[in-house]
Amino acid sequence: MSRPNPFTLAALMAAVALAATWLGLDKGGLYPTWQEGDMLHMVQIVLREAAGEWPHLDFMTPLGWLAYAPITLFVRMGQTLADAFVMAQALVAAALLPAAWWAAFSRLGRGWAHLFGAAVMVLVVALVPASADTSISLSMNYNRWAWAIAFTVLLVALVPARTPGRGASVGDGVTAGLGLSVLALIKVTYFAGFAPVVLLALVLRRDRLALGVGLGAGLAVLGAVTLAAGPAIWPAYLGDLLTVAGSDERAFPTASFGTVLAGVSGRVDSALFLVAVILLRRSGQARGGLLLLLAGPGLSYVTYQNFGNEPVWLFLLGVVVLALRPRQPGPRQEGPDLRQGLTVIGWVALILSAPFFMSMAESPLRNYTAKTEDQVAVLPGAQGLWMPRERVQRVQIRTTRRGPWWQPTAGPERTLFQGELLEDCLLVSGLVGWYQDISADIEAAGLAGRPALVADILNSYWLFGGVERLAGGAPWYYGGLPGVMDAQAVLVPQCPARPKVRARILTAIEEAGLELNELRRTDDYILLAVMPKSTASTR
Repeated sequence: MSRPNPFTLAALMAAVALAATWLGLDKGGLYPTWQEGDMLHMVQIVLREAAGEWPHLDFMTPLGWLAYAPITLFVRMGQTLADAFVMAQALVAAALLPAAWWAAFSRLGRGWAHLFGAAVMVLVVALVPASADTSISLSMNYNRWAWAIAFTVLLVALVPARTPGRGASVGDGVTAGLGLSVLALIKVTYFAGFAPVVLLALVLRRDRLALGVGLGAGLAVLGAVTLAAGPAIWPAYLGDLLTVAGSDERAFPTASFGTVLAGVSGRVDSALFLVAVILLRRSGQARGGLLLLLAGPGLSYVTYQNFGNEPVWLFLLGVVVLALRPRQPGPRQEGPDLRQGLTVIGWVALILSAPFFMSMAESPLRNYTAKTEDQVAVLPGAQGLWMPRERVQRVQIRTTRRGPWWQPTAGPERTLFQGELLEDCLLVSGLVGWYQDISADIEAAGLAGRPALVADILNSYWLFGGVERLAGGAPWYYGGLPGVMDAQAVLVPQCPARPKVRARILTAIEEAGLELNELRRTDDYILLAVMPKSTASTR
C-alpha cells in the first residue's frame, strides 16, 4: 500500500471541517426539526456553565465537563447558541485533527487514510446524531465527538505503526493518553469500554515509551481539570455516575443489551464482527484479532448506552480489517483465500456504515438550504435556534380528557399526590410550545421569579421565564430530589413528558415532608409554593 501524502491528508481533513463551519455560520442560525428535549438539555447545561457553574459540583449530570465545554466557551465570548455550537465543533475538529492525522498517516494506505480522516472530521462537525436519520438535530453532540476520538485511539491500538520507532511511540502515547483522558471527561462509558484495550495493546507491543508518554499526557489533562475545578469534582462526578447507574429512569436509552447483540440487525453486525476476528487470526494476525475481539464488548456496550443503538463502529471495523489483512494472497492451498475473505468483510462493514456517514456529511448542507419561512424562535431572544412553527406550537397530548385538542385514548396510570388523583395525561409532542405557554401563564399571573423543582424528566421551564433556574437542580432527572433545598416552588405539569417520573418525584416530595401551598392551577400545570420551614435532603 502506498503511503498517504501528509499534506493532502491534512488538507482534506481541514477542508471538511472548514466547509461545515462556513455553511453553519453563513446560514446565520440552526434549524433543528426534532429531538428538542435533548437540545434544551444541552442549552441548560451550556448556560449554567457559562454562568460559572461546574457539572457535578453545581448540578447533577452523568456527562463530563468536556461534553459541552467547547460550546460554553463561545457563549461566554458573546456568541449566540447557534454560532457557539458551530464554532465549538470547529474547535473540536481542530484539536482532534493532529491526532486523527497521525493515526491515519502512520497506519493506513493512501485511500484508506483519506477516508478515515474525512470520516473522523464528519463525525465531529455533523448536525445530526450519528445515525442515518436526515432530520437536523442538535442532540447528543458528545456521542459524535466521543466516537471520533475513540476511532482515533482504537486505530492506534489495533493497527501497528508501519514504521515503528521512537517517534511512533511518542505519537502513539500522546494520542492514546490525551484521547482516553478526554473521553473520560466527555462520557465515561467510552473510556471504560476502550481504555483496557488500548493499555493491553501497548503492553503487548512492550512499548514502554508510549505507555509513559500516554500516562503523562492523561495525567496532565486530569491535573489541569483538578486545578480549574478543585479536587472535589472527582468524587462528585463519581457520585453522579453511581446515581445514574442505580436509577430506574434510564436502565437503557433504547433497546436492551441482548437486542443490541442479537436482535434482527444486531445479530448481523455481531456475526460480521466475529467472522472478522476469526479470519484475522487465521491469516496470521493473532495479536490484531485478539485486540479486536477484546474491543468488541466496549463497542457493543457503548452502542447499547447510546440512544438509537446505531452501530457506528462498523466503519472502524471495516478500516481495521482492511488495514490488517495480508498484503498478498496466501500460497495456493486448499481452503479459502483469507485476504479475499477479509476484503469482503471490510467492504461489507463500510457499506453497512455508509448511511450514517452520508447523513452526517450532508447535514451541514441540509441546514444551509433549510427554508426559513414559517420558522419560530425556540428560545426567548432567538439565540439563532429555529424550529418549524407547527412543530413548536402544535401541542399533542394523550389523555382520557375529551375536547377539541385531545383524543379520548387510554392515558398513562394516574398519579396520587396529597390525596388527590392527578390527571392521566402524557405530553406527546410540542415540547417547546408547552414550555412557552406555561411560562407565559405563570408570568401573566404575577407568580414568576421562583426557583422551581419540576416534577418531570426535563427541567427546562426556566429557559422560557416563569420560574427561575434551580441551584443544584438536575437538567435531566435521574433520581432523588436534586436542588430541593433551594426550591421556592414545585411545578407539576398536568401532562408530563414522563408520567412515571412525575409520580416518583411527587412521592419523594411527600416522603421528604415538604410543605406546599398551592399558588395556581390550570389545565396545564399546578404551581405550589415551598413553605420556608421545609427541610429535605438534596439527593
